[in-house]
Amino acid sequence: NCQIFCFFVTNWYCYAKMLAERTAMEEASKRGVNLLVVVPAVTVGEMLQPTLNASVHRVATYMMGTKSAYPNAVAAYVDVRDVARAHALVYEHPDARGRYLCIGSVLHRSEFVRLLRELFPQYPITSRCKDNSKPMVKPYKFSVQRLETLGMQFTPLKESLYRTVISLQDKGHLPAAISRRSAL
Repeated sequence: NCQIFCFFVTNWYCYAKMLAERTAMEEASKRGVNLLVVVPAVTVGEMLQPTLNASVHRVATYMMGTKSAYPNAVAAYVDVRDVARAHALVYEHPDARGRYLCIGSVLHRSEFVRLLRELFPQYPITSRCKDNSKPMVKPYKFSVQRLETLGMQFTPLKESLYRTVISLQDKGHLPAAISRRSAL
């Protein structure tokens, strides 16, 4: 059970989101309302707002070289435009019901930083893992078949990360003096 997992690893943000979702589902059921829930992963891509959110802050810290090492960890990612498309898709399908996971990629942090280094080699992005003494954590699997059945196609993470970094530059969160030369 994901809720128990979040509680025991003290991931209070995810735990609170799960409790809120469960409460919303229970209330909707009591009222006879069809509640659709789109559950996005760590969301990356172009920012609308001028300030950093938690997801984009993760990218910015790697780009600026403020992280000397990455954790032996896995995370799921999705492009912000895909999250918007997913919401539109479930809304437009009258038979849509329940929970829809919105996950474009699941990968180890080493792959995440490798993509950033490949796209923007001019930035001081770490290539060191904090914990090389343990086996590399394996990516977990999720099914996004429910969204794909509705016609969802996910943006490749490499493209999303490129758009994230360009957005960080455009909003002044990354030095503009560093060239935009990229491997995309």
